[in-house]
Amino acid sequence: MFRGKRLGLALWGTEPAAALARHAALAESIGFDSVWVIDSQLLCREVTVTLAAILMATQRIRAATGVTQPVTRHASVMASAMATLSELSGGRAIMGIGTGFSSLRTIGLPQAKIADVEAYVGAVRGLMRGDTVSFGGTEAALSWLNAPASVPVVIAGTGPRMIRTAGRIADGVILHHGVSPELIARALGWLEGAAVEVSCWTPYSLGADATEARHRIRGRVAGALMNAQPEWFSGVERAAVERLRTGYDVGHHAASAADHAAIVPDSLVDRYAIAGTVTEARDQLRRLLDTPGVDRVILNPQIVGPGAKPLETVLREFEQEILPGL
Repeated sequence: MFRGKRLGLALWGTEPAAALARHAALAESIGFDSVWVIDSQLLCREVTVTLAAILMATQRIRAATGVTQPVTRHASVMASAMATLSELSGGRAIMGIGTGFSSLRTIGLPQAKIADVEAYVGAVRGLMRGDTVSFGGTEAALSWLNAPASVPVVIAGTGPRMIRTAGRIADGVILHHGVSPELIARALGWLEGAAVEVSCWTPYSLGADATEARHRIRGRVAGALMNAQPEWFSGVERAAVERLRTGYDVGHHAASAADHAAIVPDSLVDRYAIAGTVTEARDQLRRLLDTPGVDRVILNPQIVGPGAKPLETVLREFEQEILPGL
């Protein structure tokens, strides 16, 4: 626990599963409570296989889909996968789910509806409890299940409807609202007091100076802003969010040097990311961890593309430079 809160780490399958398992083991040794593996089949390695590798290489840390979606993964497939991972790890698996972004856009499919996510969660949970679930009139159950699988469900949300849905049906919610106190406060207000665990998905970059750190993480901020609404902003910031709607290259969703990164002004990097020198990044993270209502911060560093640091370097710097101040 850091300042009474949990820290998670986003892992991108742009590296081999064995490398991600080593990163997860290092994160575990540092004190992270969870790793969240991106599910984007054309940009990343297969998420459930990667989760299995991570869980076999660790003892305590929890491993989650960060996040999956209901369009390409049938509920019966995901229920069996998550129950298997839970069985394998002694209950350390988490299912993170949302409406889908890069995993769907890269194959020309639209994002799921909120109602689809809710129905999907109900079916997966039912199957993992050992219930019989109806699929288009066909009754089905996990016949191999020896005991109910207790797998927390965490929903990623940005807008008020999805966040309220998460508060009503999920065990937790992931907010894509950066570090800005006013944006986080608004999102927490949409939860309407729901008793769920709240995680903040946060781009993270440590640099020799603030300019270097901002430059490295700008692409991650662009990805986060793709789920924001232009009307939430004004002036230059609103114009940037509107430009991203047409200028974002989803094929370079993981890259640091994508052209769309240049669209994001410094002010939005400051509102959406922990980015700066050691002192700046430590203070930003401390403030976010101290935010009432926030239970976990999931750090999402840039590890792909020119100028990106290897993740092991990112984690070692965090351990040596940031952690002592927390």
